[in-house]
Amino acid sequence: MSDFKNRPIPREVAVENLSPEEIERITQTVFVAPESQLVDFLFIFGTSTIDNEILESVARDYQKGRFPKVMVTGLSGRLYSETGKPVAHIMRDELIARGVPSEVILVQDRSTNTLEDVAFSLDVLEKHSISPDSIAFLCKAHHSGRCLRTLRKFFPSQILSPVTYLAEYEGVKISKEDWYQHEVSRGRVYGEYLRIIEYTRRGDIAHL
Repeated sequence: MSDFKNRPIPREVAVENLSPEEIERITQTVFVAPESQLVDFLFIFGTSTIDNEILESVARDYQKGRFPKVMVTGLSGRLYSETGKPVAHIMRDELIARGVPSEVILVQDRSTNTLEDVAFSLDVLEKHSISPDSIAFLCKAHHSGRCLRTLRKFFPSQILSPVTYLAEYEGVKISKEDWYQHEVSRGRVYGEYLRIIEYTRRGDIAHL
């Protein structure tokens, strides 16, 4: 396996044959099983693309009372480059258009990566006097392991409940069941695996 210690890890890392044991270890590290329960708020990680179906699902869950507040995060990315608007603002506007009241949406629009998504959100929570006991978090399925570990660093005792969706690249959806069967998904998942290892080593995310 590649050594990216102290070097930037690409979004997609070339990897050839993996043993069944390696596939199992990577799968268990990178993917987290989604859960459904009532929580204090929903934390939405920044993203380069926004899926309308996912936002509609968030709006439905809000209407059903699954969470009383939503935190949207993120500044930069492809959407910011295309529109000049922070990703968090785009997500806020899309949720409002789907019936989520503006007053229940918290906005953190400074972050440029996953660690900052969480770290910069602490000030927003403090400003609104929110100290959650339980948090649901929305992210890509193959990003869920790192998101969980990042949240756990800052929320060591809170209940963390993953809400995940399948990202698609070059026509390939990245799922826990068959990520290793396609070059593009294999590269994406392996890159996430290397990040989790490296960021844990640095202390940027929690060790689970």
